[in-house]
Amino acid sequence: MELSKFSWNEFIYGGHWLSIGASAIALSTMILLGFTIRWEFLLIVYLGTQCIYNYNHYREIDKDSLNGSERVEHLKKYDSHIPTITAIYGVLYLSLLVYFGENQSIFFGGFLLILGLLFTYRGKNISKRIVGFKSVYTAFSWALLPIFTAIYVSYQINETLILFFLFVFLRWMVNTVTFDIKDTKNDKKEKLLTFPIVYKTKLPILLHMLNLLSFMPLMIGIYLDLIPSYVFVLLLLFFYSFYYIEKAKSENVDVQSIYYLIVDGEYYYWPILLLVGLIII
Repeated sequence: MELSKFSWNEFIYGGHWLSIGASAIALSTMILLGFTIRWEFLLIVYLGTQCIYNYNHYREIDKDSLNGSERVEHLKKYDSHIPTITAIYGVLYLSLLVYFGENQSIFFGGFLLILGLLFTYRGKNISKRIVGFKSVYTAFSWALLPIFTAIYVSYQINETLILFFLFVFLRWMVNTVTFDIKDTKNDKKEKLLTFPIVYKTKLPILLHMLNLLSFMPLMIGIYLDLIPSYVFVLLLLFFYSFYYIEKAKSENVDVQSIYYLIVDGEYYYWPILLLVGLIII
């Protein structure tokens, strides 16, 4: 029982659930643009994401412990080994990227890794001066995944890819702003200007507007015939986000279920919805 609980907590709090979600975004890009599925690339994305988030968790573990979160309690069981684990993820990521990738993808993949690590190193200081920097930086970094995928398979960047980049960026804005709600207490102590702190009373309206706005790039793409019409099925995600935005307003919300499982679990539905839409439409 103890082992199964540890394994489950590791899967969620160790970042694996989210990292597989990153691979799901890359897979969605391949489906949308008609690429042959490159399974090794999905592994590369997973490893890179794990490296970034393990580094972040390790550097922030003392500050996060102020919240008394379950994630911190889990990570402290092996915190002395996290630097080694992070290094292993990083080495495997770069090794596979060098082995399978071309020069452009190696360069861009290295850039993404540095971009992810830099926020933990410097991002908090900037977040004390610029409202919403934390959310925008994170969303922008994740939105580069479709670009990375295209570069990896030697696909030329075009209007379709840019529209999907904007879609991912806006969907991740909904994710990160919602996720920051649970960190409000700690972020206040660190004097970070996150959206939940600055726009506390108007936050639900802001999130619902972002949720609706996030689908505009897809609608524009479908209207201009730049994106296949079956991608319309992704609009179902509006109701998915509407649900967790409303749930996140509750003070007694189940943190693991709503934030770690449901909010971060959205990306698993992307390739499933696209495949269903492709088959039906």
